Amino acid sequence: MNRADNSASIPIDLILEILSRLPSKSVSMFHCVSKLWRSMLSSPYFKELYLTRSSARPRLLFVVHSVGEEEEEELHFYSSSQPRIPYDKSSLVVAADYHTTFPSERCNYASGLICFRVKGCSGEEAMTLICNPITGQYAELPKVIMYIPSKAFLGFDPIDKQFKILVDHHPSFPPRDRHIILTLGVPKLGWRSDICCPKYYGYLSEGICISGVIYYLVCPRYSKGVYEIVCFDVRYEEFKVIEAQCFYNHHQTLRLINYKGKLGGITGNLNDSGAIELRMWVLHDAEKQEWSEYVYTLPENDDIKLHDFTVAGMTTRGEFVLSMIDTFKPFYVFYFNPEKNVLRSVEIQGFGEDVSSVKVFVDHVEDFNFFKRESI
Repeated sequence: MNRADNSASIPIDLILEILSRLPSKSVSMFHCVSKLWRSMLSSPYFKELYLTRSSARPRLLFVVHSVGEEEEEELHFYSSSQPRIPYDKSSLVVAADYHTTFPSERCNYASGLICFRVKGCSGEEAMTLICNPITGQYAELPKVIMYIPSKAFLGFDPIDKQFKILVDHHPSFPPRDRHIILTLGVPKLGWRSDICCPKYYGYLSEGICISGVIYYLVCPRYSKGVYEIVCFDVRYEEFKVIEAQCFYNHHQTLRLINYKGKLGGITGNLNDSGAIELRMWVLHDAEKQEWSEYVYTLPENDDIKLHDFTVAGMTTRGEFVLSMIDTFKPFYVFYFNPEKNVLRSVEIQGFGEDVSSVKVFVDHVEDFNFFKRESI
């Protein structure tokens, strides 16, 4: 029996089961084996199987910002496992896997994909890219005039399984009430400007997409101390505004997170005894605009300092992930379990030299369903 006969004797279902347990970058390489393999790995069955396996092993996604010798800003993408650290251990060391690099200074994330614009002059046409940060696949989107204050928000509609990009398309002077939108995966790709948006004067947070809604904190007018959350329904393309006075005096360090499927805003500060505490507000009812407040005091840890970390988010296991802002060596992420009041540190290695800052996204799931170069 020759080698071809041996290969043919292995059931296809078993081959796909084995491949579904590999990193996505490795799976992408197997597309080149043969037309048969390319067809198998592109099938809806394998994509759903891979998503199921990947959902059981979520990762941390690191966006590492650096400035090169010619002052060229770059974003380097790494990832690492989200380890299940035994509670009898307080620390762990994990090596980050490098994936790809793009020339840009900031990005937006939703459901496994990254959106960013290639750096350009304000008021001129700029190229926007959508990419899979793990495989390095990317697609160029239609050019659009961008301004220095412009922000782009990537959203995902889980019902129609569709990505959309919302861009603040306003020059430097507020109020900001002009937005354009791009829907990915449609036959005729183009920016639309028929979006009715509430007026506001400035952003106070990054955006986050939760269950098909993009949220971001804004200042609705020049007067100080007035804050609102702008909500954009990705599927129906409708805006809504929620009062957010609970964030008064906290917006400078505030991070919006996904708290068990609800919008949360969290910040860190020192309490009266000098311990670090996390203060969080959760939007429990968007219609009634009801917020609940929670306060957690972190256990003592010599590696964590108040002004050196930010809250990256909360895992599906219910642990807060805190990460260092700059790439000091050693670089740590911290897992805090509020129910058990346990704080554990993970040292992340492999970022290299000349790095200025790091942004971390939690529960990153590798998914082949949502990146089809030909459909974008």
